[in-house]
Amino acid sequence: MTARRPAIGAAVAAVLAIILWWLSRGTVEVLPPVVDPPVEGSVQRTVTTTWLLLAATVAAGLAMVLATLALVRGRSRPEP
Repeated sequence: MTARRPAIGAAVAAVLAIILWWLSRGTVEVLPPVVDPPVEGSVQRTVTTTWLLLAATVAAGLAMVLATLALVRGRSRPEP
């Protein structure tokens, strides 16, 4: 059995994990806290979507498992 199929799956899962991680992030503008001296303008905070971040984590784990499987299959060649 060749290692090509798990290697392609690992690459696809890794790209999917990166895309899902990127989509899970967003910024929100909020008013700054009340401090002395006062701060003008707004503050940008990074927020994440939990379900997309969870899906990105699962895809990254799948990529690691498939990459390991591809390495194991690639090294174990039957002797003629």
